[in-house]
Amino acid sequence: MLSTVIGMHDLLTVAESSDYRATATSAEVSQLLASLDGRSECMNIIEIGRSNEDRPLEVAVIANPPIHTPEEAHASGKIITLLFGNIHAGEVCGKEAILMLAREVTTTPDHPLLDDHILLLLPNYNPDGNDRMSTENRRNQVGPEQGMGQRHNAQDLDLNRDWTKLEAPETQAMVAMLNTWDPHITVDTHTTNGSHHRNALTFDGPTNPATYEPLRTFMMKNLLPEVSQRLRERTSYATFFYGNFNREHTIWHSYSAEPRYSAPYMGLRHHMSILSEAHAYVSYETRVLATREFLREILLYAAENKEYILSICAEARQFSIEKGQNPQPDDVIAIRSRVTACRQPVVVEGYEMVEDENGRLHPTDVHKDYTVLHLGRYETTTAVRRPYAYIIDANCPLIIIEKLRNHGIAVDPYSGSARFEVYTITGIQPATREFQGHHLVNLEVLAEVRDVTIKTGGYIVRTSQPLGTLAVFLLEPKAADGLARWNFFDDVIEEGAVFPVYRVRCGLDIGE
Repeated sequence: MLSTVIGMHDLLTVAESSDYRATATSAEVSQLLASLDGRSECMNIIEIGRSNEDRPLEVAVIANPPIHTPEEAHASGKIITLLFGNIHAGEVCGKEAILMLAREVTTTPDHPLLDDHILLLLPNYNPDGNDRMSTENRRNQVGPEQGMGQRHNAQDLDLNRDWTKLEAPETQAMVAMLNTWDPHITVDTHTTNGSHHRNALTFDGPTNPATYEPLRTFMMKNLLPEVSQRLRERTSYATFFYGNFNREHTIWHSYSAEPRYSAPYMGLRHHMSILSEAHAYVSYETRVLATREFLREILLYAAENKEYILSICAEARQFSIEKGQNPQPDDVIAIRSRVTACRQPVVVEGYEMVEDENGRLHPTDVHKDYTVLHLGRYETTTAVRRPYAYIIDANCPLIIIEKLRNHGIAVDPYSGSARFEVYTITGIQPATREFQGHHLVNLEVLAEVRDVTIKTGGYIVRTSQPLGTLAVFLLEPKAADGLARWNFFDDVIEEGAVFPVYRVRCGLDIGE
């Protein structure tokens, strides 16, 4: 429990007060946030929603001078930075680190980080999973010894697979906040296991190739490498791009770039998205402190580059709007990609490994650096020409419209006759195994131009809007993580039939 001693001791996190043997319950997170709020004029707490079991999702808004609305935040000329933790509630280092950072900036008069940032801090994104604490959860992780929460939420959904389908109340609340606050930078904090290596933390950025390229390049070539170098020089914490060794320690491979994951999804929304993964095999204390210092270094670097960050985020949104007004034949959007090798090998700091009698590898205490092929580049495998708009047929399930609007995509009523690019379904291949309550489906389609009449009850989604690229990803039938893949069209599709979303190639096709 949090100490009740008068003074700073009552502002200790549970990690600190337990000497890093425990982590905070949801009630203890709320208690500490309330204590900080009561002592600081710079902080106010907003509730963005409720969990499946009706626990609050609390965001600390910290700014100097204080602000209370998204409009005030954007008028400030500062970077709006969202830091969130506990999306997987057994991975608690981010929760504790964000609380420490909240205490620092609210109890330090005129904290310099608030000169350039408005902070949105959500330490406990999965409160239902958090409070299912057990020493049996994540048993291969080093601490906290008194237990931690579970990975999934109360619906048994992985919240970091829910960003496109938006089925959990937690995800719906978060995306509603993104729609209004529209942060420039987002950091999703985790704990990773997998390979044994000497990095206290690994990281990644907005990897999906459909992300606005200048933003993605800045993140992957400038911000993240520079933050990693500065962090090591200042603290000695070693960090590197997220990945795992293959068995032979010749390859360092990353994860795929579907927007079911937070960093790719938020990149498609034009946020400078960062994945933070503290290493499960270092001490719990090291994980918490390394995460805190990684977050601090991001904030410091961003402050130094504030004008560029503000401009590139605004430019990404304007790019989507302008490209959708008059799409050109060479303007294509990636809807499927694969992880490929970077051009140069990299050195990853690891350990000498030994094999046991069952053929399993185990690390020794001997340090060894491995020169490896880095599978961390993302290559487009399927792309489509950006359309002017999509027309959604009147017979489509209304949940399609609901999902688009929940993502913040503008959808308007439409009816009339025009020539559209139409997909005929030539193949439907559902997965044999269930994943997150779904049997993901792959569609094969053939495109042709036809005259189509849309009855009253149809809708139009123009791509000339800030989230136009995301709309393409959600509505294309072959997209790796679109609504069709997640079964939302299942009731209205069959082989040989027309896919009930039509492409408008230019505005003149519908008289605009």
